[in-house]
Amino acid sequence: MRIENIEDGFMEIIENGVIEKVVCKYDGICTVYFYDKPPKELNVGCSSYNSQYGIPVSVDGSKLFVGSWEKGLGGKEKGLLAYDIASGSLLWRLAEGKIRSIFVYSNYLIVLKAGASIMKLNIDSGVVLEQIKSSAIEHLFDLGFPYALVDAIAGKLSVVDVEEMLIVRKYGSQIVNPSNCLSVLIQDAALHGEALTIYGVEDYPDKNYQLSGPQKFERVIDKNFNAL
Repeated sequence: MRIENIEDGFMEIIENGVIEKVVCKYDGICTVYFYDKPPKELNVGCSSYNSQYGIPVSVDGSKLFVGSWEKGLGGKEKGLLAYDIASGSLLWRLAEGKIRSIFVYSNYLIVLKAGASIMKLNIDSGVVLEQIKSSAIEHLFDLGFPYALVDAIAGKLSVVDVEEMLIVRKYGSQIVNPSNCLSVLIQDAALHGEALTIYGVEDYPDKNYQLSGPQKFERVIDKNFNAL
């Protein structure tokens, strides 16, 4: 999956064998393009927020999921909305505030509600099955099933097993921020073999305001991640 900006919206390349891509305009229309049949338009009221985090579809290509921070068309509440692609109808709505990340698995979703929690939802009903709460959560990064990296649970960068909804790793500030920077923003994370690596931007090392200017970093924070 990848996201590409277009003139008045964005395009998400799906390539899952059923759906080729989803093109969303800021007027609230998302068009689903299939490999073997005509495209389907859905009126979802998506906003520019979705161009940053994407609009994923279910593994079987039957559902499309929209997370929004704003009220959509017809005064729909912000939150998470699931649409049936074949009919274009709304299947369910979870009015849960600022939905930032949506990870899709075969029978459930993992969803980040910014500043609140990570939620595991039933993919067919939207019912919250389990959740891990933290008021500091802002970002969630996929590390490959079943793991995801969360920027702040009880003040720690943490790895969550999304299948079991358990915290399996925690990393302190000395590991994440060894230069004692005043500002550290993690923008991505990945597993390379045994090594868990984070990528981002940091500023003011040793909290020295004389050494300003954001610097990109790439940092291995766990050399033996697969020892879980």
